[in-house]
Amino acid sequence: MYLLYQFVACFLLAAGFSAEASPCSNGSPPATNSTPSNVPLRILPLGNSITWGYLSSDGNGYRLDLLNMLTANGTQVQYIGSQQSGNMTDNYNEGHPGAVIDEIAQYAQASLPDQPNLILLMAGTNDMNNDNNTTTAPDRLGSLIDECHNATMTEAGSAVIIVAQLTPAANNATEERIQIFNAAIPGVVAEKVSVGMKVLSVDMEAYVTFNDLKDGLHPNDYGYNQMAKAWYAGVGEANGKGWFTAPVQLLGP
Repeated sequence: MYLLYQFVACFLLAAGFSAEASPCSNGSPPATNSTPSNVPLRILPLGNSITWGYLSSDGNGYRLDLLNMLTANGTQVQYIGSQQSGNMTDNYNEGHPGAVIDEIAQYAQASLPDQPNLILLMAGTNDMNNDNNTTTAPDRLGSLIDECHNATMTEAGSAVIIVAQLTPAANNATEERIQIFNAAIPGVVAEKVSVGMKVLSVDMEAYVTFNDLKDGLHPNDYGYNQMAKAWYAGVGEANGKGWFTAPVQLLGP
């Protein structure tokens, strides 16, 4: 199997793409990406405190690691959002600590007019942790995806939306709710894809374990790095589908 992976990796490199050569040390899937450098990414990180980078030592959460992975592959990257957090230069995001899905939908309105061509959406952790109408959470997530799609629709198409299945929680009751919610996300995504939306999901629990949590809910630095790998793999999957179009030019004030 390893020889087969080496062959595929060599083939991708010969074709002008890049790939990481080995899986993560905890056994999670290898992060791969073949995003061509001639398609710049205007990325909106959208979510709650995990998007904001809470409890990461540098405040950047997953965003700096993901930026480094993408730019090392020749991709031009710009983060957007009304929030700034972390010590990285391009520290814009739309992460709001404590926000539930409905609140994230409201906060998104601040940045969607900036026309991202990639949205990294992670929403629902606080709904699950607070037991906030969890049975309707998949529907509310679907409405948020609709909002993101509709707001970014142009003649060239709409933004790629990568939806995260949530990272785990140490609290048993919260984790049980997360498992139920995560199981519903692929169906929500499939429904959107069936009507032509460019949406896919990444399974964060395949990358982040209970041991990678700082306080039982938010990742530690290693967990955030694992999240970056998950997003990175999702970007590669989206590119393989030919979904990315260059970000639209925005009119000045």
